[in-house]
Amino acid sequence: MQHIILSPHYDDAALSCGGLIAQRAAAGDLVEIATVFGGRPDMATLSPFARAIHARPGATADLIAQRVTEERQALAILGAQPRPGGYLDCIYRREEPDGRWLYDSEEALFGPVDPADDELVKELAAVFAALAPPADQSILYAPLAVGRHVDHQVVQRAAMLLRDAGYAILFYEDYPYVVRDPSGLPAALDHIAPPAGWQAKPVALSREDLDRKIAAVTAYATQLAVLFGTDGAVMQSDVDGALDWFARLTAHETGTGRLAERLWVATHAS
Repeated sequence: MQHIILSPHYDDAALSCGGLIAQRAAAGDLVEIATVFGGRPDMATLSPFARAIHARPGATADLIAQRVTEERQALAILGAQPRPGGYLDCIYRREEPDGRWLYDSEEALFGPVDPADDELVKELAAVFAALAPPADQSILYAPLAVGRHVDHQVVQRAAMLLRDAGYAILFYEDYPYVVRDPSGLPAALDHIAPPAGWQAKPVALSREDLDRKIAAVTAYATQLAVLFGTDGAVMQSDVDGALDWFARLTAHETGTGRLAERLWVATHAS
């Protein structure tokens, strides 16, 4: 089987379903990570908000190149193949070449999708369809958009268009947003509720699966302070503890045993 993980950014796949990726790759399946918003902006014309993000600790002058390098290291650990996309992250998108910035604040990142991105959703649906071999040979994985990050919402909407067209789609829980707000997962499932509801599909993980996920996530050094921020520097124990705790919580909630991730299927009406 071919497993195609639709990842909004250069870390979402590893964070949300890195154990699954490691497991399927170890079993001999082809696993590809299609990072959607991996394009390079014009560094000379960034918005003030984007410049502030580029100034975060650990970032170099070429943050995109830095993140591409991190992605290659992480996916090598997981045994997955990269398929980076050239679309711009939401913090770089404008209504037109010299028009307004679509998302120019932290609040806007987690608000409604700007109407200017409606055509982008349709375009991405066509791009994702072209990636996927026949349904009996491949599975697509997409974010539920827990936490409502606008780039996650855009990818999720495009994936739902494919799901409605008959493609096999599994949706993953967006980490770390799924642990930051207990109401986030129910809200996401309710927001995009399919006609017949949702079916949970737990993925039982081995210790090795989870250890490879943790090692892959640790490779995204520029993101660790945002993802696992503490009062001081992020320690390896912070990453280990957070991801181990979440795998055990998911196992408890799904009844799968010691370690787990969880996927969701939007079921069809009978």
